[in-house]
Amino acid sequence: MSLALLPVTRQLLIRMLLWALIGAIYAPLFIVLEALLEPYLGSLSFVAAATGAGAIGASYYSARQAALAASLVGVVSTLFVLIVFYEQAAFWHAALLCGTLGLATGLLIEFPSRCTANVPAKALVGALSGTLSGAMLTLAAALGFGLSPVVAVAFLVSVNGVIYVASVRRVATTAGGLPRRWCPVAEGLVIGVVAIIVGGSFWAFASMLSGYDRPGFFLDVVEGTSAALPLAVAAGMAAGSVTGAMLELFGFAWVDDL
Repeated sequence: MSLALLPVTRQLLIRMLLWALIGAIYAPLFIVLEALLEPYLGSLSFVAAATGAGAIGASYYSARQAALAASLVGVVSTLFVLIVFYEQAAFWHAALLCGTLGLATGLLIEFPSRCTANVPAKALVGALSGTLSGAMLTLAAALGFGLSPVVAVAFLVSVNGVIYVASVRRVATTAGGLPRRWCPVAEGLVIGVVAIIVGGSFWAFASMLSGYDRPGFFLDVVEGTSAALPLAVAAGMAAGSVTGAMLELFGFAWVDDL
């Protein structure tokens, strides 16, 4: 009996680990985006941050090969900028190099599987599910329910994830995929965006640890949110692993084949 359960257990663990990783990515992305947008959008920044994090998270999830390449591009490019420019290194230096090299990687390197043909539709579903989830929390806050960043992240990761998985297949199938000739462009855009996010995170924390005086709104926001990030990331990973387990146990289909 134990041998018969092994394939099911393996799938369950894989999905739990995958969604824990998504939660770990989603948490700092949402918190930093919300802090960046709050001076400009006010109370709408919560929904806007959930929308952006949902779209980016969906792109990452739907193009994992490209996302892994993007992580490498982001770290290496940002490390190069920090080494070359020292204390003069600015965020836009890293962002420009990450985006350029990310786009070039997608255009020039053919991955083993063209897994991003439906990434625009998936990103759209991720954005819409993020908007809906963020609106729910905004309404709860307006009704007087106190929401800490930990609770907000846990809710968004789980609810946004369930809505996304439940609806993305119908939307992607209806919208249809990109023509194959556009796949390198789609992959390049995904790699570029994810590389900028990874590189920006690496740049900010490296700048904080280096002691160099690099004034700027982005670095100020990262420093201001750094205290909340560890618990938020832990909450995102916990909520992600539980969500992944529930998706597997209740038979929600994977979306790798879209």
